[in-house]
Amino acid sequence: MHDRFDSDDTGFGYKYTFGKGDLTKGIALAVGAILVATGIYVWFYCRIQVDEKMFVPLVKKTGTNMTNDMILAKDPKFKGPQFEILREGRHFRNPYHWWWPAPMRATDIPDLKVGILIRQYGDPLPPGEVIAKKKTEKGIVFEVLKTGLHYINLWAYDVQERPMVKIEPGYMGVVTLMAGDPTEDPNVFVVKKGERGTQPYLLSPGTHPEYSNPYVYKVTPIDVRSQKFEMTSAYGVTFLSKYGFDIKVDGTIEWAPDVDKLSELFVKYVDEYDLEESGGINNIQRKLILPFARSYVRTIGGQHRAVDYITGDTRIKVQQQVEQQLKESCAAEGVLIRSFVIGSTDPPQAIQEQYVRRETSSLEIKRYEEEIKTQIGTIVLKGGEPVLGPDGEPVLDERGNPKIIGGKPKLGPDGRPVREGGRLAKVIQERRKDREKQRGGIREGVATEIRAAQQYQAVEVTKAEKELRVIEVRFEAAKDRAATILAKGTAQAAVTVMRNKAEAEAVRAKVSAFRTGARYAEYQLIKKLSPGIRKILSNTEGSFAKLFERFASMGETEDDNATD
Repeated sequence: MHDRFDSDDTGFGYKYTFGKGDLTKGIALAVGAILVATGIYVWFYCRIQVDEKMFVPLVKKTGTNMTNDMILAKDPKFKGPQFEILREGRHFRNPYHWWWPAPMRATDIPDLKVGILIRQYGDPLPPGEVIAKKKTEKGIVFEVLKTGLHYINLWAYDVQERPMVKIEPGYMGVVTLMAGDPTEDPNVFVVKKGERGTQPYLLSPGTHPEYSNPYVYKVTPIDVRSQKFEMTSAYGVTFLSKYGFDIKVDGTIEWAPDVDKLSELFVKYVDEYDLEESGGINNIQRKLILPFARSYVRTIGGQHRAVDYITGDTRIKVQQQVEQQLKESCAAEGVLIRSFVIGSTDPPQAIQEQYVRRETSSLEIKRYEEEIKTQIGTIVLKGGEPVLGPDGEPVLDERGNPKIIGGKPKLGPDGRPVREGGRLAKVIQERRKDREKQRGGIREGVATEIRAAQQYQAVEVTKAEKELRVIEVRFEAAKDRAATILAKGTAQAAVTVMRNKAEAEAVRAKVSAFRTGARYAEYQLIKKLSPGIRKILSNTEGSFAKLFERFASMGETEDDNATD
């Protein structure tokens, strides 16, 4: 139930009356509303959300007032900017007591950089001091911020980025302490370690963040590699020779700083202008090395004649002496001389021409003498001793013959000195050798031909004797065969004669039986013909009949003889 009431009482125009149940619900609703409102208030008004790599500084709105010399509150009791900061994350602060700005980015120091801290709060520095050595002093902080992320309250510190000290290979860093205790001895070039001034130690190649605060240290890289200083043109040396002639000498000096004395060398001879121009090299060369070199070249070189500088021997001697003196003097100042080389010497033109003529004549005389020796040879010495070298071996001359000292010339049959090694003697000897070689070749050829003929003769004789023996054997065999044939023929002839005689005796006996040979022949004819005749048809007249008439008459006769 609720009734309307005057607005003068509550300002709402309504009057509520509650029962016991409504009162409990109302309290619960009120508590809930309060809790919700409190949560909303805390979440939206008290919450501080800080992202990654960000921070939030705080300002206290309640508390004790700061004094005029205070920039930051010494502790949370004071109101004003606080030293405390809120890093990334979720934080809650009562806005009634605290105020905070928008999140700020944390200090990120990149590679090869450092951060120089300048404290904005604290006690003033003592007179004469420029570095805040105590944490309660304001000013430049001795330590530096190295590469990385740093959460620094920018209301408390100012951060300046500076290059990190880096020493390249071949260099060494000379350290000068800008803020420190005064030196005990103001007359020294290099102070003790920790005193204000050039330090007695060096920085090796690499990075050195602890020496990168330019308000505390000044590091100067110095090239410690070997350098070459050309003493030419304006840096050449002109001096008077022993007899007053102008000699101009150009040279080259190779040098390097002595690392053990580099700090003192830097203080003595290097300035800011030279550092920018050449890294300190030019001042060392022009103010230290060049005066010493000119002094020694003039002192030592003036002891010789102008003509001596045309030859290499004197120049080398002067070069060695100057180099030795230069090494000793420069080493005391912190410079190591590697070498000194005289590049050229320029005596007066008239002396050079005279020297050239003299040397040309000397060379021609030597050449003619050598040609004479080459043609006629050198005199043979007897009783001399050979010149021995450091290794104990004989020293040879230009023609490869051992050098002899002492002794007397060897005389020939004509009383003249005997010479050897001459070209003419060599030519004659070579021609004799060639002639003997040719004769030997001819003799060897003739002997070879004779040996070949003798061998051929022996072979042919042996062959003929062999053929003779074969022929003799064949002759004897032929004689034997001839005798055999003759004996055989004689035997056969005897047999034939005896057989013929026997046959002749038989024929003679037969013929004697027929009385005459004609009859016997006719008998034989008829004997041969009669077996083949069976009939004869012919008349009794004619020549054929007459043939048989003889047989008829012979028959009758035989019959008569038989009868008789």
